[in-house]
Amino acid sequence: MKKLKDAGKRIVKDIKEYGWAAVIFLVYYFLVHLFQEAFCPMITVTGFPCAGCGLTRAFLFILQGQFERAAFLNPSAFPIAAFCLYCGYFRYIRGTRIKGFQVLFPLLITGVLLLFFYRMYLYFPDRVPYTYAGNNVLARKIPGYQDLVSRFIQIIRASRIS
Repeated sequence: MKKLKDAGKRIVKDIKEYGWAAVIFLVYYFLVHLFQEAFCPMITVTGFPCAGCGLTRAFLFILQGQFERAAFLNPSAFPIAAFCLYCGYFRYIRGTRIKGFQVLFPLLITGVLLLFFYRMYLYFPDRVPYTYAGNNVLARKIPGYQDLVSRFIQIIRASRIS
């Protein structure tokens, strides 16, 4: 029972210490949705997806037991979820430093990025979440941006055919 109480104290402490980040996140979320269709700053500005695109939906599918749908959207959700559980175990249950964090975190980021670029090559711009959003800031502000992106998309498609 003491371990559970200690874990609760650590959770409350972290919420008090980092609660401001949640407030900023919520303010950003609502402001972006007032002016843009997408939540992701990368899509909003450039129209291109980022390595995190589809993660929120993938996590929700994991929680619902729909693992195939989660993998379709962003298979990075599985190692990220495992890493979060691993870190949470050390931080909240054991109350100790996270063992191997300095090695595991860079490995996780490298793996996520490699998977993202591989899937961008395979699926961009034809499969969600690897699609191009034409209603982005750069397309509205920079003349010729849309043409440049169209040429880039043609090159990507042509390279997959050969």
